Amino acid sequence: MTRALLSSLARLSALLTVTTCLGAPVASAAPTAEVAKRCIHFSYIVYPFKRPGTTPMSGDRQAYFKDCMAKNGEVPTPTPPPKAQ
Repeated sequence: MTRALLSSLARLSALLTVTTCLGAPVASAAPTAEVAKRCIHFSYIVYPFKRPGTTPMSGDRQAYFKDCMAKNGEVPTPTPPPKAQ
């Protein structure tokens, strides 16, 4: 009886191991430093730096950066906004 119990526990353990290995989600690769540099560069093109205190800052630049990182840097090259005269 003990031998049968050990055998069934061994089978259960093997089944759980196989199930865990096959069902494990594949981790996506983290963005590279080049992608981060590209995204931060693009975010400053779209939302240029403004002196603190001159205008209220919004989270637009940060939102653009996060969106760019989520897309792994695959965003169209932005054009700078027209300069105010």
